[in-house]
Amino acid sequence: MTEEPHPPLLTAANLLTTSRLVLLPVIILGIVSGRGYLAAGGMLLALITDLLDGRLARKLKQTSSFGGTLDSVVDFVLIYGLFITLYVAGRLVLWQFAVILLAMASVIVMQAPALLRGGAVARTRFSKPAGALQYAFLLFLIGCEILPPLPWLRYINWTLFSVLAVAVIGSSVECATGLLQKRQPAPRVDEPTHVE
Repeated sequence: MTEEPHPPLLTAANLLTTSRLVLLPVIILGIVSGRGYLAAGGMLLALITDLLDGRLARKLKQTSSFGGTLDSVVDFVLIYGLFITLYVAGRLVLWQFAVILLAMASVIVMQAPALLRGGAVARTRFSKPAGALQYAFLLFLIGCEILPPLPWLRYINWTLFSVLAVAVIGSSVECATGLLQKRQPAPRVDEPTHVE
């Protein structure tokens, strides 16, 4: 009986994924130093790597559960690192940041047990939309670093954030519901179940 070889960890797709971690300090520096073009350029490159890494892995036949988990962890660090930076830099108000923290806490509570067991990343129906909306909102906020302060941008901010908040709350509720269902013991076979 032969063991199946483990897929290599150092692949082109995984290097592309980890390049987002290299871009994170560049984006943060651009935000805190008032160099909006640096932040916007770094964010654009990060988005491009996020769009390409999975496609590259599939094209080169280098997909693996490690690569998928790496992508999720890097996205988590990038997204929430930037939201924290934007809050500290005064670009997010406290209640917006509180909703973002709710999203971060939900992701940690939902993902940590699966990742610690070496399993796949857990998902809810709202996971993908919430992640995409977080990226969109980040792109908008970082784009505002280079745009003149136009009054209508405020309406876009509130609209994007409102849709994001609904997705985050939906994901958090679904995560909490799933955790509660896992904690409730299943009825024993010899116990009658009440059906109305």
